[in-house]
Amino acid sequence: MRQLKTKPFPYFVGVHSLEELVTENSRVCVINILGSESRKVTPVSHEYSGGNIVAGVQYGRSGKLETKIGDIPYYQSVRDVMDNGHTFDTGVIYLPPTAVSQAVSELTQYNEDLKRIVIVTEKISSRDSRNIRFLCQEAGVDVIGANSLGIANVWDNVRVGGALGGDDPAETLKKGSIAIHSNSGNFTTTMAEYLRIAGFGISTAVSSGKDVYVHFALPEFLYAAQNDPRTKAIALYVEPGGYYEKMALDWIKERRFGFNKPIVVCVTGRWKKNISRSCGHAGALAGGGDDAETKEKWFDDYFGVKCFNPDKPKVSKRGVRVANIQQVPDAMKTVFEKLDEEPDFPSDGDLSLKPWLSDTIMKLPDELNIPVFRAISPYDKQIEEINKQVGAQYLRQNMRNTSGASKMNPGTQVAELHGKTILDLSKNSIEENIYFSIAKVLPEKEDIPSINLLLNIFLKMNPKAMLNIDTAMANGATPNAYISSQIAMIGNKPLLANSRKQAEFIIDLIREFGIHENKKIPVEVHKYIREKLLTKKAPKKSDVADMLYKEVKKSNKNCIALKVCQYILNIAEKEKMYIKDQHEFLLATIAVCIFWKPMLEKRISKKVAEDSLSYLYVISRIFAYSVIDRKNNKFWQKLTDKKISNINNSFTDNAFKILFNRVPTGDELFEFQTLIGLTLTNGPGTISAKGSKESVSAGNNISLAFVGFMVNTGLAHGGNGFEAIDFLLNTFEKINITDPSSRKNDVDLDKLASEAAKEYTRFKKHSKEFGELNYKRIPCVNHPVFKGNDVNFDPREQFVSSELEKRDVYNVFLDFYHKLVKELFNEGATRNVFCVNVDAVLAVLTLKLVWKDFASGKISKQQIQNLVFTLFLYGRSIGVAAEIADHRDRGQDMDCRTPQRELKFVL
Repeated sequence: MRQLKTKPFPYFVGVHSLEELVTENSRVCVINILGSESRKVTPVSHEYSGGNIVAGVQYGRSGKLETKIGDIPYYQSVRDVMDNGHTFDTGVIYLPPTAVSQAVSELTQYNEDLKRIVIVTEKISSRDSRNIRFLCQEAGVDVIGANSLGIANVWDNVRVGGALGGDDPAETLKKGSIAIHSNSGNFTTTMAEYLRIAGFGISTAVSSGKDVYVHFALPEFLYAAQNDPRTKAIALYVEPGGYYEKMALDWIKERRFGFNKPIVVCVTGRWKKNISRSCGHAGALAGGGDDAETKEKWFDDYFGVKCFNPDKPKVSKRGVRVANIQQVPDAMKTVFEKLDEEPDFPSDGDLSLKPWLSDTIMKLPDELNIPVFRAISPYDKQIEEINKQVGAQYLRQNMRNTSGASKMNPGTQVAELHGKTILDLSKNSIEENIYFSIAKVLPEKEDIPSINLLLNIFLKMNPKAMLNIDTAMANGATPNAYISSQIAMIGNKPLLANSRKQAEFIIDLIREFGIHENKKIPVEVHKYIREKLLTKKAPKKSDVADMLYKEVKKSNKNCIALKVCQYILNIAEKEKMYIKDQHEFLLATIAVCIFWKPMLEKRISKKVAEDSLSYLYVISRIFAYSVIDRKNNKFWQKLTDKKISNINNSFTDNAFKILFNRVPTGDELFEFQTLIGLTLTNGPGTISAKGSKESVSAGNNISLAFVGFMVNTGLAHGGNGFEAIDFLLNTFEKINITDPSSRKNDVDLDKLASEAAKEYTRFKKHSKEFGELNYKRIPCVNHPVFKGNDVNFDPREQFVSSELEKRDVYNVFLDFYHKLVKELFNEGATRNVFCVNVDAVLAVLTLKLVWKDFASGKISKQQIQNLVFTLFLYGRSIGVAAEIADHRDRGQDMDCRTPQRELKFVL
């Protein structure tokens, strides 16, 4: 076996100078020339290099690969290439990892003139890499790679093996004095481009690769660079793994080859220090003492200076290390100044960030608020079109048992809506949660009056609409039935259809004409508005329309949608014309304005913003139709008449008056919104949520999707909350409680809880003795998840109790429940202290709110049952708005049907 050695190396290196590595006289053969990468890259290399590829190999095939300067023949083997008279000294391999070693063997066996092999393939096994090394050392052949993107001699306009310089290498690879050695192929090109912009050209660029073996590593590269008269300085890109750099620096210190040229090096990969498997390049994995930080120290010690600081540049004559490749040009300039050298040519621009796109929503600090530059063609036109798009974009998919709106947290068993728990949401007002359900973000403080305005406007109705509800109630219909009967009749009424069109017009106008807050509205917008929106026909007069007109005109909110709509109103006034469907236009103006920001932030789709009035209208109507005793409820009568009084009040306050027929105290309002917040959602698996989703899946409009939710509620889901209230009413039937919020009631709760526990224990024992296992349990105690401890708690109930305690709000019924679970354990009815679950919270808060009216005879048990059901419908109608919007955005027609394979037939 031959032992080839090249001084000063203890192994063979066939290159004395980088200018020899590949030249204009090099002739190339490409293995697997028709591979997916090679068939694109090889023609470019061939054309750039003046036709240096003499042949290719495509195992099992022969033919010709077309290029602009002539076809490249390819054959079935290297031997066939040689037999057909083609001579070459450089081989390029594009084969899969397991085939590379065999190809190297074939190249070295049949071609005695072979000098170089470039291996583009990555992740070659250690065993095969060792064999490749042995074969090429014995044959006297230099190997570049594996995982190489090739080599380029820019002085000779030659590129071999890989895509250095991209599809137009002549644009990036300019003749100059810098030699590049990089573990990354892409960064080889990037550094060449960065240096070109700064005025530095390239002598030779080597993508060494970063496989387990780096065959043409830093020691031999620096040796060849030192002997290259074209090269004045070196640019390196180094990744973790391997000791090639330490070996090179040690040999320089030992003066093995008299290296004295400056180096600018970027060492990356600190984050890989503690990983135990390769991530990225196979060889970029630190083993022991070869991580990024250690390599940084090797170079810093060699240079004698710390990492380059662009603000206070300091380098040595040996060079400097940079923190990232963007600093390579500045560091190279500083090194050249230190050596009294000039760049290769005048700089061509700079590396400052020139963004093509900007975030028009987030306010950035001055140092980050970079001006936007017009993109180069054709990207400028593409960006122009993209900028016209607005809102979130979703892929359509099957949403049958899927939701992007709600979920049940499996760890806490607390439902979440748009990432917020119902516990957190229960702290918000009803109007805030309505907006949140649609917008996925809580409203800004300045938008809450507008939200209340719209919701209160939509309470207004013709009293005749309640006649059908009166009939349904008289027939014993449950709240979900009589309310949904009216909601179904909303359909796509002109008010909503025209409002949707106007919202669409406003959004499209702003995006189509590129109107921004800090820019004047283009003059061509005036003509467009006149043609599309204005009319000489005066709109129908109404107090609401006049009030809306004044609201829009006087608003000072900083919103481009509002600015544009005010501009439209001004045009109409100047032209002495009117806006088509002006009432709907004004409603759409307010809606687009309050939903504009979440749409721009891509929280919601454009479709949701356009449909927002429909959601607000239907939810408001659910509240309006829910009145229990409308003939005796003066608050409801005033809120729903055509007058505009109370139109700016809190919707939460108005909702309480509709349901309870009185003005709430501050504590009652808190308890009311807590009740609504806790019932917003229980995840997408509830039959109420599924009802809304199935209705959307069937292709129904928004109002009918709400009907889908309501018809999927009933006495077992929604109306079942009355069971706990009935239990409490029976328990406290003979107890004189004047005020459930007072701690001074003449009642012994300990005794009452003990009696209730004893009675239940006797009932349970009796039921079991007679084999009755499905006996009636005490409602609202125990939970399938929160159990098994000596003393158990439902965190949702704990949360509400703590919030009540913070406000010093007492509830005698909740206090009773806490005592009851302890007495049940003391009596042996339960194996541990059960939790008081969240359903008890809903029951005790509701009962407290109706207690005085019930005690005085103003409200019956049946009305309480309807009221409890209605409270559930209030909360859930807000939550399902999110499900409806989500399913309309993401779902597919008929995606909620059950596949045949899941169906069963039973006898």
